Amino acid sequence: MGLRCLLLVIIVMQAQFANALSNGKIESFQKHDSIGIGMTLTAMGVVFICLAILYLAFKLVGKISVSLSRKRAMVSSGLSHEEAKEVTRQSGELFAAIAMAIYEATELHDDESTILTIKNKASIYSPWNSKIYTLREIPVKK
Repeated sequence: MGLRCLLLVIIVMQAQFANALSNGKIESFQKHDSIGIGMTLTAMGVVFICLAILYLAFKLVGKISVSLSRKRAMVSSGLSHEEAKEVTRQSGELFAAIAMAIYEATELHDDESTILTIKNKASIYSPWNSKIYTLREIPVKK
């Protein structure tokens, strides 16, 4: 019973595959675009259009985020619209000063001496780097 079902499924799949190969649209496309330039341009066009849509979506999300932060600043401090724009538009000098303060606070400097100490270590024999165990002959299969 199970073998008959399996054979029936295989026969149906072969028939569907044969129909897919004899599809008129595919044959027409192969006839008109035998080199594949049309398919290449179509695929690249789809990819670049998707990238452009993603870029625009991220820009839109960024603008919405900035407007929401301005509204929160206005609500929390009771500022007008122009004052809220000024609060969210800080100068680069302020950010540089904050970054420098964080760097100085978190970066720990050790006072190190400039004396180099080199200790010779006695090398103990290890078969891992021994040359006598390297493969020099082609192995014979038995």
